[in-house]
Parts: sequence; C-alpha cells; structure tokens
Amino acid sequence: MALLDVSGLTTGYQKIQVLHGVSLRIEPGEFVAVIGHNGAGKTTLVHSVMGVVAPRAGAVRYDGQDVAGAAPSANVQRGMALVPQERAVFPNLSVGDNLEVAGMAMRGARVFEQRLEEVRRLFPILKERSRQQAGTMSGGQQRMLSIGIALMLAPRLLMLDEPSLGLAPVLVQQMMERIVEINRSRGTAILLIEQNVRAALQHCSRVYVMKVGRMVYDGPPGPLHDKSTLMKYF
Repeated sequence: MALLDVSGLTTGYQKIQVLHGVSLRIEPGEFVAVIGHNGAGKTTLVHSVMGVVAPRAGAVRYDGQDVAGAAPSANVQRGMALVPQERAVFPNLSVGDNLEVAGMAMRGARVFEQRLEEVRRLFPILKERSRQQAGTMSGGQQRMLSIGIALMLAPRLLMLDEPSLGLAPVLVQQMMERIVEINRSRGTAILLIEQNVRAALQHCSRVYVMKVGRMVYDGPPGPLHDKSTLMKYF
C-alpha cells in the first residue's frame, strides 16, 4: 500500500483552476521530487495534500485513508508534516523555545528529549544557537529550524516546499545532505518540491515533472540528467 496516493486531483483558487487531474504516488520511505517552473502548481499540490487547499475533484489517500479536504491539524496527527517556502518559525521566541513548542503534543519528557537530540544532531547550529531569538538567524538557519520543528512531530511523510530557495550553493548542498539523512536514517518518506533541478535530481529516487498544472513525467531521475531530455518536459 502506498503511503500517499493522489489520483485525479483538481483544485484552484476562486475561479482559477491550478491543478488539472494530477496523480502522484509515494511509497513508505521513498524520496520523491516534484520539479517544474514557477507557477506549475507544485505548491498548490502539497497544500492540497496537507489540507490547506480543498480539492475540487479527485482523491487523496494517506496510509489507506481518504484525507481529501481533511484539516491540516488532523493530517499532522496522521503523520504528515509540511515545511512551507516561508520561514515557518516563531521569530520572537528562542530557537530552543521553537522546538519545545513543536514538541508540546508529545507525551513524556523522555520522548521529547530523544527527538530534540535527533534534531540537534542533524542541525548542530540549532544547539549552538538554542538561546538566540529565531527571527535574528540567517535565512538558511531559519530554514533548518523550520525542518527541525517539523521533525519534532516524527512525521512519516515530510513535505518540503523549496527548501533551497534563497540559499547559497554550499548551503543548498548541506541542506540536501540533511534531507537525504532524514530519509535514510529515519525512514521518513520525502516529498521534495524544488525549482533547483540539479539538486533535486541528484538526491531523489523518483521524480515528477509538473507543467501548467499537469504531471508530464513520472520516473527515475537518470534520464533527466540529459539536458535535451529534460527540456522536452519544460
């Protein structure tokens, strides 16, 4: 059974239709990337899966359950987490307090400390800057904190919307390495939304290409490393 199975998803905003019968499938522990130009519908796709945007037609099934139109809070409880493009932190709280707030739903101090230690191992800067006000950190550091907040929820499916956006190339590589580690060491399924095609293709096991609200490619990343092949889908 697929962890996430999206079939014929159609949705949009008011009179504007953005997704046109989109289908996508992610197996447990799989690392899947969705690439495409800005405006292709990638963000709308993950917002629809998470419940931020209600589908107009089609099906969204998570772990065998119909979750189309379910509230984001309910999907978090089911094991989904979404790290949006925006820096999803509490800017006026310290780094440590941000992570503590994220772990408030957990039962037991031992579980909290275990997850906190995992996050700090992945992102040592969050331990070093534990007392720093989150809003004063760099963009890349806030992005790491956003992912750390999501990981405190121990998701089975982690959706990342443009995690490399605005980062220097060396930070992009570091970020992608951490995402790969999350996937491999924790068995967390990853749905990566990216405009940085090279970074996405380098690390994912399977890739979708979106164009004007439709999926135009679903397969291994290998063929898309050839620029002439890639351009057929862009």
